[in-house]
Amino acid sequence: MKIAIVSLGCNKNLVDSEVMAGYLKKGGYNLIDEPQKADVIIVNTCGFIEDAKVEAVDTIFQMAQFKDKKLKALLVSGCLTQRYPEAILEMPEVDGILGTYAYKDIDKAIKEALKKNKPSLVYGDPKYLDEPVKRQISTKHYAYLKIAEGCDNKCAYCAIPSIRGPYVSRDADSLLNEAEYLKSQGIKEIILTAQDTTRYGLDKGKNQFKYILEKIALMGFEWVRIMYAYPSTLDEDVIKVMEKYENICKYIDMPIQHTQDKMLKLMNRHYSKADLIQIIKRIRSSEYDWALRTTLMCGFPGETHKDFKGMLNFISEYNFDNLGVFPFSLEEGTEAENMPHKCRRSTCQVRADSVMLKQGEIAHKFNKRRVGKQYKTLVEGFDEEQNMYFGRTEFLAPEVDGKVYFSGKNIKVGDFIQVYIEEAFGYDLFGRVL
Repeated sequence: MKIAIVSLGCNKNLVDSEVMAGYLKKGGYNLIDEPQKADVIIVNTCGFIEDAKVEAVDTIFQMAQFKDKKLKALLVSGCLTQRYPEAILEMPEVDGILGTYAYKDIDKAIKEALKKNKPSLVYGDPKYLDEPVKRQISTKHYAYLKIAEGCDNKCAYCAIPSIRGPYVSRDADSLLNEAEYLKSQGIKEIILTAQDTTRYGLDKGKNQFKYILEKIALMGFEWVRIMYAYPSTLDEDVIKVMEKYENICKYIDMPIQHTQDKMLKLMNRHYSKADLIQIIKRIRSSEYDWALRTTLMCGFPGETHKDFKGMLNFISEYNFDNLGVFPFSLEEGTEAENMPHKCRRSTCQVRADSVMLKQGEIAHKFNKRRVGKQYKTLVEGFDEEQNMYFGRTEFLAPEVDGKVYFSGKNIKVGDFIQVYIEEAFGYDLFGRVL
């Protein structure tokens, strides 16, 4: 039987899809990448913000069209089903659902769906990641390692704690074994991820992030990258470990959401503007060349024009190499739902556009300073439109940052090469192979 998984949302959700694929392969199913040829399609959804919910529902409708051809069952899994199980199960297009921690029962769900029993498996335990199933890696040359589930931060705008529960660190031996498995599969760049990556171990009494970071650095990966480093747990010890090992990318993804103390307090973020400045100054004063990435939110309830201008001034003074921004999305069940002084949707969007306009200037400035230098680059493919190869340096994460385009001969996808940067345009760099 042919099964296709359509994975939506963040890299953590992608790991879940790969875990599910591991169980399917173990069960003897044939996994394919073309939904139109599948007997069963699984849509692994995100349900974090309104745009993600819309994308998930649209994808369900798109996949349901294949029922006129070969498709026998359409299953929906992930955050959206965990958050709205009854509503998703009532959709006539859907033949069954799985929640965020029920992936090991995917075989059961498929068999019940094919019998038209409409299975609803929204249960499970966050320790599912420690089960000894081999993930089926869907990315090339790099892979994500999810080191924890859930979140304890309870930010006022976020529904994740209600969907995935409290923060639960994976068993250290389990995640280190998985890292070794990824290495054995030819993975060259391992990316540590969680809702709050640098909190690892705190739920068990002691922060152990530095310990696992060092262990993984010693495994011999070409690159070790960290995503979602929460400012209040990104301390000097972690930064020193990152500086100690050459293969740990000098790249920090630190989602700050806002920069003004009033807004950080309203959002229930557990740090101050002064804390952010201290971290940024520490990194920028390092003897190493670093890249900083962040995400911001515009239009959170109570945000005045003065608060927004303060944030804009902050990123103008304390620059980030890469930055993403989201207009505030009002989510039911969150603390923000009942907050006064809500911004209009149009105001949120205008402010977000203004941030990205400013960031475009900043990113271009940062990229220009890389012109005339050479960088170790991971070759990821060939762009027909540009008629050039493309890849990434350690300062660029997959999917969310820009690319390096380059020309040269005898180039092999998956190799690391030295690229001399000749030009910078916006978020991308252009050069040639040395």
